[in-house]
Amino acid sequence: MNTVRFLLLTSLVSILVACGSNPEERKATAEAELTQEKTKTMQEYKACVKKAKNDQQKLDSCERLLKAIE
Repeated sequence: MNTVRFLLLTSLVSILVACGSNPEERKATAEAELTQEKTKTMQEYKACVKKAKNDQQKLDSCERLLKAIE
């Protein structure tokens, strides 16, 4: 019975520590993820423009990717 209580207490403390993580770390992680998504979208935009060449209709569709970054 004492082992079960110990495990439950240890689990509870672990959960509380994990939930109380530093807000600055979470913000930094979120910003890094956003930057990564923007970079991916910019690469997709460049590929789209390269593929579209001079087709204005295709270029217009590529612009949606650029606007998504903003």
